[in-house]
Amino acid sequence: MATWTLHAAYDPDEKIWYTIDCDVPGLVTEGETLEQLRERAAAVLPELLVDNASEIPPERRDAPHSLRLVAFHESTMPIAA
Repeated sequence: MATWTLHAAYDPDEKIWYTIDCDVPGLVTEGETLEQLRERAAAVLPELLVDNASEIPPERRDAPHSLRLVAFHESTMPIAA
């Protein structure tokens, strides 16, 4: 099984999660929620693996595949002392 990793971050101004790095060539997407981001990434992953097969090691091309989502979120909020 090939596990692919997508790193995502949250843009609080745009209120959107987006891809900051992924080991699947060409996988760039966004979503209002992490679930939406994950679903969109999973939907395009099979096609991208075919389209970019020449850039992917042969042992990672064949199914089954899994997607690991690593999300970064940072926030600052005022606290009354």
